[in-house]
Amino acid sequence: MRMHPALALSIGFSVLYLLLFSYARSTCWRDPTSKFYRQDRAHTPAYSTYRVKQGVQFADTWSTQEATPNLASGQPKLCVGVASVSRNGTSYLKATLGSMQQGLSPAERESLYFVALLAHVDQKKHPDHGQAWLANMVDKLPSYDQDPARKAVAEDMEAKGVSHWIKSKFDYSFVLDECKRTGAPYILMSEDDVVFLDGWYHRTLKALGGVEEKSKKANEDWLYLRLFYYEGLRGFNADYWRKYARTVFFVECAVISVLIILQRFVPGGPRFVTRWTALLTVGVYVPLLIVLAIVAGGNCVAPQPRGLQVIADNICCGQGLVFPSSVVDPLLTAFEGARWAQTPTDTFIEDHAAATGTLRWVLTPVVMQHVGGLSSYGEPGIVPMSPSDTWNHAFELNNPDDLAKEHFNALELGVS
Repeated sequence: MRMHPALALSIGFSVLYLLLFSYARSTCWRDPTSKFYRQDRAHTPAYSTYRVKQGVQFADTWSTQEATPNLASGQPKLCVGVASVSRNGTSYLKATLGSMQQGLSPAERESLYFVALLAHVDQKKHPDHGQAWLANMVDKLPSYDQDPARKAVAEDMEAKGVSHWIKSKFDYSFVLDECKRTGAPYILMSEDDVVFLDGWYHRTLKALGGVEEKSKKANEDWLYLRLFYYEGLRGFNADYWRKYARTVFFVECAVISVLIILQRFVPGGPRFVTRWTALLTVGVYVPLLIVLAIVAGGNCVAPQPRGLQVIADNICCGQGLVFPSSVVDPLLTAFEGARWAQTPTDTFIEDHAAATGTLRWVLTPVVMQHVGGLSSYGEPGIVPMSPSDTWNHAFELNNPDDLAKEHFNALELGVS
């Protein structure tokens, strides 16, 4: 007895769907946009823990007053700027700077200029104030005292207890201006509670070369290269429902076209492509597959391509951005004009990009991770980070041996 085509199709699809569901459940648990996301498994700081320890140990080697300072030499290729504040006596600055510098060759270190601002009028409030390792690892430790006008603004902000959005923009622009004065062609603005992978520098330089080339070909100016992003914003966003509706429409049209071809031009097609099988396929099976794709998550179904990509929308946050020196003066002017605005620094920069029509680039895979468990302004957090915090899960898949080998090969080839 021959099975009805619709029944046979239903059985076959059910088996296929269960297999796809099981596959998605077993592979998409690391995607924060997926319904299969497993916080307990995915939010394990495997590589970060290793790199934090490595960075702190490296910084400790510069903890004696007798140590020869590890400083830039000549014209820097990149200025690294960090504004750091005390988080109720907690600081991640040692791990941040240590992970940046650990593993650098002497030539790499000499081409980097580090600026670290302890962002308090009274810098003694910062737990790293007066530490020998800090003085030996950075090229400049500026303070508000060096500019009476800026000091007056900082004192006013601290006295009024302004929001962290206001103070963070002020500190960001302060450090950005300090880096501009070095004459470096590029400036990396980093938060103080991050960790960098081994080889971040050669990857960044290579990426900057690509950004310059691609932007020139597109005849477009660019604002920044992003070294970190939060994967949780790469899911299927309701704001783009029109785009998704168009995609579903075209998928359905493609499926209908295939069914028509099978029914009319393939021998034996009319026997299998019946009215019921067509209705089930278009009205049930395809929608179920689309639902499974949404449930599986944006990063799992359509991962960010490796290399350089132009950013459209929905990307976060400001942990690490590299600016070309050509955009710094207009950006500083914009910061000055919005000094008292209740706008987060990263949002302000995104608004500036939109206003100026400049390109924003992102590097995948990221070369840094956000590891701070306490926010820059004393809000309570969990160490290690809670799953709700800004995090890049793919970063934790890095292998120390592979990165060390890649870094060695890059040095051999003279990439950095």
